[in-house]
Amino acid sequence: MALQKAPQVSFGAASGTQRTVVSVDTARALREANLMVEESHRVRPRWFDGKFLAARDLTREQAYFLARQAGFARALGPGVVEGLEVSQGSVATELQVSPGFGYTTAGELVALTGPVRVSLAQLFQLQTLAQQLNAGKKKLLIPPLRNRTGIFVLGLRALEFSANPVSSYPTGLDAERTVEPGDIVEASALTLHYVADAPAERIEALRGELAREVFVQQAGPALPAETLALALVALTGDTVRWIDVHLARRTAGQSHADVLGFGFAPRLLREAHLAQYQDHLDDVMKRPLGARPSAAQFFSSLPAAGPLPAAAVNTADFSQSWLPAGIDAELTLVPQDEIAMLVEESLTLPPIDLQLGADSQTSTFVSILVPVPREALAAQARALQQRLTRLLTVPATRLPIKRSPAESLRLLENTRLVKTGLFPPAPPTDPVDTAWASLVNAQTTLWYARRRNVSLRPEVEGVAVAVINEGPNPDNIIRERFKALGETERVEKLLARSDSLARAEAVKLLSATKFSEPLMAHVALAQLEARKTLDESAVAEVATALNKPGVSDGLAKLAVQRPDLLEDKEALHKLAGSEHLLDMGRTLSRSSGQEAQRLSADIKVPARGKANLDKVLAARFTPAKPR
Repeated sequence: MALQKAPQVSFGAASGTQRTVVSVDTARALREANLMVEESHRVRPRWFDGKFLAARDLTREQAYFLARQAGFARALGPGVVEGLEVSQGSVATELQVSPGFGYTTAGELVALTGPVRVSLAQLFQLQTLAQQLNAGKKKLLIPPLRNRTGIFVLGLRALEFSANPVSSYPTGLDAERTVEPGDIVEASALTLHYVADAPAERIEALRGELAREVFVQQAGPALPAETLALALVALTGDTVRWIDVHLARRTAGQSHADVLGFGFAPRLLREAHLAQYQDHLDDVMKRPLGARPSAAQFFSSLPAAGPLPAAAVNTADFSQSWLPAGIDAELTLVPQDEIAMLVEESLTLPPIDLQLGADSQTSTFVSILVPVPREALAAQARALQQRLTRLLTVPATRLPIKRSPAESLRLLENTRLVKTGLFPPAPPTDPVDTAWASLVNAQTTLWYARRRNVSLRPEVEGVAVAVINEGPNPDNIIRERFKALGETERVEKLLARSDSLARAEAVKLLSATKFSEPLMAHVALAQLEARKTLDESAVAEVATALNKPGVSDGLAKLAVQRPDLLEDKEALHKLAGSEHLLDMGRTLSRSSGQEAQRLSADIKVPARGKANLDKVLAARFTPAKPR
């Protein structure tokens, strides 16, 4: 089907726009049928020859175009277009705002043509101005003026005022000349809006809590639509404690730019979370962090990707303390030039909420990235023996009630127990771990990136099968072993009805050293033949049953006590196929010499029927009757 070309639209001074012009009667009919909605805020004067021109007509003309411009700005999205950076002034009681411009939520343009220095000693005027500008609207909560400690939003608001008086001509014969302002001057004013009050000792902690509210719960401070937020400022009296630009500031033009939606936060908010976290982390790392720094000490949430101090990774036991318990973390070697790409990919995932418990974090996977120059990647991979990932653990908590079973077992292997001989000494240091330690210790800052639970592209297809190349061939071992027993045909039939994976596991099982004994070899063969379907799981079940403690030792005792059973091939087949033989082996392994001899002597294999192993086991556990 041929595509039709879009109609060409022409604009001219005479034609204006291509809106459809209807008559007054048609407009009245559409209005009565509720098919037309009038935009009362977009009414402009209609000019024609002979019309009397009044000041109100030109004022309506200006208001029309201002409303149109505000509509275009709202389509662009509120935020800062350029500049308007907030920083601390030359002293701790001042703020400085750089020149720039942006748009408010209402679509008003706010701009600063030069740098502005604000003295926080004028807090009274700033708060009073914010209260006056919101007169008649829902008033914002403002703390008492004697309390100048808390969190505030520094905003920029559009204003206008009349200036430059000129003489006006009389409008009537008896009227007098007057003086009226001749110009309307547009301006922007800095305002300070209250967010939260807090003691001085909690101001640092509030920064992380506010970040969680803004970026995780998406519930930022409420501001008037006429105000453009520039930064969050923490004050103690008239002194600035910290300035966080990204908690309040947003870039214009990106409010509608997103990847998918589906409940994700807008991309603009995710990028702001990463930028805010980096700035906050820079301030945190200026102070001593301690031996095992934790993100929960300073933050209430983390972006899906970002930097972390290298001191949070302990290369002595390869544990990490930055991320909370329950998160699966691993070290990953990556080229330096791929860090940005991995961070970009992780930004499509939700942030990490540090307020969740360990059970809720179990489905979160994080890679801690160790960057290396691309030209050195091959050499580092050889030093790591191509093991480019290393699992990390979380240090166990000091409270035993909060430890997981795995953590409790791991804590038992300490130096004191090793010295007492209760546990064997730790194995020698793995050279790969030594290489990982040198890589991590050479860094001051690492990166982490949250990963998806399910990979969209499979890395490995198929099932890995261990292939043993050293030593004799297992097939030759089985062939020679069962040829001596006269059971070659049984083994070939058994392997023929199994698939490739089950055959590999069965060969591995039958070629083990413990099955060199005739009785054990017949037992293993009989156990495998008893399975209706010989697949990989069936072979694994047989191996588990034969490897239980005491089975091989007990059957070895039986072979010593009753060599006659091994000489009779028919009796050996019945004995090996008995469902109670493995229980008999475990019983014999726990029996003393005389008791084992008596139990072995009680075993009978008739020419017809099954061996009496169940009766022997039942008599073993039945108490003797008193005489």
